[in-house]
Amino acid sequence: MLKKQLILALLVLLAFGANAQSGSTKKNPFYYELISNDSKTTNFVFGFYPTTYTWEESKDVEGFLHIKAAIINNASGALEWNNYKINILLKSSKLLRSYTTVAKDGDFACNYTVKGSTTHYQYFCFHTKFTADDIDKVWLVLGDDQIFNLLYDKNE
Repeated sequence: MLKKQLILALLVLLAFGANAQSGSTKKNPFYYELISNDSKTTNFVFGFYPTTYTWEESKDVEGFLHIKAAIINNASGALEWNNYKINILLKSSKLLRSYTTVAKDGDFACNYTVKGSTTHYQYFCFHTKFTADDIDKVWLVLGDDQIFNLLYDKNE
Protein backbone atom coordinates (compact mmCIF):
# COMPACT_ATOMS: atom_id res chain seq x y z
CA MET A 1 0.00 0.00 0.00
CA LEU A 2 2.77 2.44 0.93
CA LYS A 3 4.65 1.57 -2.26
CA LYS A 4 1.56 2.33 -4.38
CA GLN A 5 1.21 5.68 -2.61
CA LEU A 6 4.87 6.47 -3.32
CA ILE A 7 4.43 5.53 -6.96
CA LEU A 8 1.28 7.66 -7.18
CA ALA A 9 3.20 10.57 -5.66
CA LEU A 10 5.93 10.09 -8.28
CA LEU A 11 3.36 10.15 -11.08
CA VAL A 12 1.77 13.29 -9.66
CA LEU A 13 5.21 14.93 -9.58
CA LEU A 14 5.84 13.91 -13.19
CA ALA A 15 2.50 15.38 -14.22
CA PHE A 16 3.20 18.52 -12.19
CA GLY A 17 6.61 18.82 -13.83
CA ALA A 18 4.96 18.65 -17.25
CA ASN A 19 2.64 21.48 -16.13
CA ALA A 20 5.53 23.60 -14.90
CA GLN A 21 7.45 23.13 -18.14
CA SER A 22 4.47 24.19 -20.22
CA GLY A 23 3.80 27.21 -17.97
CA SER A 24 0.24 26.04 -17.36
CA THR A 25 -1.49 26.02 -14.00
CA LYS A 26 -4.16 23.62 -15.28
CA LYS A 27 -4.14 20.23 -13.57
CA ASN A 28 -3.32 17.30 -15.84
CA PRO A 29 -5.27 14.16 -14.98
CA PHE A 30 -3.68 10.82 -15.82
CA TYR A 31 -4.27 7.07 -15.85
CA TYR A 32 -1.79 4.71 -14.20
CA GLU A 33 -1.03 1.24 -12.91
CA LEU A 34 1.78 -0.39 -10.94
CA ILE A 35 2.65 -3.75 -12.50
CA SER A 36 4.89 -6.03 -10.49
CA ASN A 37 5.56 -9.66 -9.72
CA ASP A 38 6.52 -11.12 -6.32
CA SER A 39 10.22 -11.29 -7.13
CA LYS A 40 10.22 -7.68 -8.48
CA THR A 41 11.93 -8.77 -11.70
CA THR A 42 8.94 -7.07 -13.30
CA ASN A 43 8.27 -3.84 -11.45
CA PHE A 44 7.12 -0.82 -13.40
CA VAL A 45 4.59 1.98 -13.34
CA PHE A 46 2.71 2.88 -16.47
CA GLY A 47 1.30 6.40 -16.75
CA PHE A 48 -0.92 7.64 -19.58
CA TYR A 49 -1.49 11.41 -19.93
CA PRO A 50 -4.63 12.07 -22.01
CA THR A 51 -4.35 15.88 -21.91
CA THR A 52 -1.15 15.61 -23.98
CA TYR A 53 -3.14 14.60 -27.06
CA THR A 54 -2.19 16.12 -30.39
CA TRP A 55 -3.94 15.65 -33.73
CA GLU A 56 -1.51 15.62 -36.68
CA GLU A 57 -2.51 16.16 -40.29
CA SER A 58 -0.43 16.55 -43.42
CA LYS A 59 -0.67 15.87 -47.13
CA ASP A 60 1.80 12.98 -46.73
CA VAL A 61 0.25 11.14 -43.77
CA GLU A 62 -3.29 10.16 -42.84
CA GLY A 63 -4.48 12.14 -39.81
CA PHE A 64 -3.63 10.62 -36.44
CA LEU A 65 -3.80 11.46 -32.76
CA HIS A 66 -0.95 10.77 -30.33
CA ILE A 67 -0.92 10.73 -26.53
CA LYS A 68 2.13 10.61 -24.26
CA ALA A 69 2.79 7.80 -21.80
CA ALA A 70 5.60 7.04 -19.35
CA ILE A 71 7.02 3.66 -18.43
CA ILE A 72 8.93 3.91 -15.14
CA ASN A 73 11.01 0.76 -14.70
CA ASN A 74 11.63 0.31 -10.97
CA ALA A 75 13.31 -3.09 -11.43
CA SER A 76 17.09 -3.40 -11.56
CA GLY A 77 16.89 -5.38 -14.81
CA ALA A 78 15.71 -4.26 -18.23
CA LEU A 79 12.05 -4.29 -19.28
CA GLU A 80 11.34 -5.44 -22.82
CA TRP A 81 8.40 -3.49 -24.28
CA ASN A 82 6.88 -5.53 -27.11
CA ASN A 83 4.35 -3.50 -29.06
CA TYR A 84 1.89 -3.29 -26.18
CA LYS A 85 -1.38 -1.49 -26.86
CA ILE A 86 -3.72 0.99 -25.24
CA ASN A 87 -7.47 0.43 -25.49
CA ILE A 88 -9.71 3.43 -24.86
CA LEU A 89 -13.46 3.38 -24.33
CA LEU A 90 -14.96 6.72 -25.26
CA LYS A 91 -18.05 8.05 -23.51
CA SER A 92 -19.83 7.53 -26.84
CA SER A 93 -19.23 3.73 -26.33
CA LYS A 94 -16.70 3.60 -29.18
CA LEU A 95 -13.73 1.34 -28.38
CA LEU A 96 -10.34 2.43 -29.78
CA ARG A 97 -7.03 0.58 -29.94
CA SER A 98 -3.63 2.17 -30.44
CA TYR A 99 -1.81 1.10 -33.55
CA THR A 100 1.73 -0.01 -34.36
CA THR A 101 3.86 2.72 -35.90
CA VAL A 102 6.73 2.22 -38.34
CA ALA A 103 9.17 4.03 -36.02
CA LYS A 104 12.15 1.90 -35.01
CA ASP A 105 13.40 4.26 -32.29
CA GLY A 106 12.36 7.40 -30.43
CA ASP A 107 9.09 8.29 -28.73
CA PHE A 108 6.89 6.73 -31.44
CA ALA A 109 8.62 3.32 -31.48
CA CYS A 110 6.50 0.41 -30.22
CA ASN A 111 9.32 -2.06 -29.45
CA TYR A 112 12.18 -1.05 -27.16
CA THR A 113 14.03 -1.81 -23.93
CA VAL A 114 13.63 0.25 -20.77
CA LYS A 115 16.81 -0.09 -18.73
CA GLY A 116 16.52 -0.77 -15.00
CA SER A 117 15.72 2.26 -12.82
CA THR A 118 14.94 4.48 -15.83
CA THR A 119 11.90 6.06 -17.45
CA HIS A 120 10.94 5.84 -21.11
CA TYR A 121 8.34 8.02 -22.82
CA GLN A 122 6.21 6.76 -25.69
CA TYR A 123 3.44 8.25 -27.80
CA PHE A 124 0.50 5.95 -28.46
CA CYS A 125 -1.22 6.65 -31.77
CA PHE A 126 -4.87 6.43 -32.81
CA HIS A 127 -6.67 7.01 -36.13
CA THR A 128 -9.65 8.66 -34.40
CA LYS A 129 -9.77 12.28 -33.30
CA PHE A 130 -10.91 12.75 -29.68
CA THR A 131 -10.06 14.76 -26.56
CA ALA A 132 -9.24 13.83 -22.98
CA ASP A 133 -12.80 14.76 -21.99
CA ASP A 134 -14.18 12.11 -24.38
CA ILE A 135 -12.47 9.23 -22.52
CA ASP A 136 -14.45 6.93 -20.24
CA LYS A 137 -11.92 4.12 -19.53
CA VAL A 138 -8.36 3.16 -20.48
CA TRP A 139 -6.66 -0.26 -20.52
CA LEU A 140 -3.05 -1.28 -21.02
CA VAL A 141 -2.91 -4.52 -23.04
CA LEU A 142 0.29 -6.54 -22.54
CA GLY A 143 -1.13 -9.70 -24.09
CA ASP A 144 -4.29 -11.78 -24.42
CA ASP A 145 -4.32 -12.60 -20.71
CA GLN A 146 -2.67 -9.43 -19.36
CA ILE A 147 -5.09 -6.52 -19.58
CA PHE A 148 -4.87 -3.81 -16.93
CA ASN A 149 -7.70 -1.38 -16.24
CA LEU A 150 -5.80 1.84 -15.60
CA LEU A 151 -6.70 3.88 -12.52
CA TYR A 152 -7.74 7.49 -13.06
CA ASP A 153 -6.27 10.35 -11.05
CA LYS A 154 -7.64 13.88 -11.49
CA ASN A 155 -4.34 15.32 -10.23
CA GLU A 156 -6.12 18.03 -8.28
